Amino acid sequence: MLLLVDEETRPTPEPSPEKLPGVTAVIPAYNEELFIGSIVLKARQIVDRVIVVDDGSTDRTSELATIAGAEVIRLDKNMGKAHALLLGLKRALDLGSTAAVSLDGDGQHKAREIPDVVRPVLDRKADLVIGPGFLMKISSSKR
Repeated sequence: MLLLVDEETRPTPEPSPEKLPGVTAVIPAYNEELFIGSIVLKARQIVDRVIVVDDGSTDRTSELATIAGAEVIRLDKNMGKAHALLLGLKRALDLGSTAAVSLDGDGQHKAREIPDVVRPVLDRKADLVIGPGFLMKISSSKR
């Protein structure tokens, strides 16, 4: 099937959000090879750095995250999401990140919403923001 779209009916793409300096996305992932590459690519358009903590996956999660441009921390066995998240947040802190945002590895969080959720931390109005079933950020600055 061939679909021709003229300029008048073509949807206008959403503008890319401004890149957030000093912000790291941390993505705990377990067997997420179907989603991880696109999640990393979308997050990299918005944040300085993406860290994927592969929690003992038996698929190509680590390989695809690396190809997409993430730093990957690979665990030999599944330790649980909380453990993976804490490892990723510690790495973000060690790298000097201003703030970190957690995204799920299955694509349920939208990278385009990172700026809105992380803004209170960057503006020093909050140390922690938890979105309902959504995103979590911590500030790495000591106050």
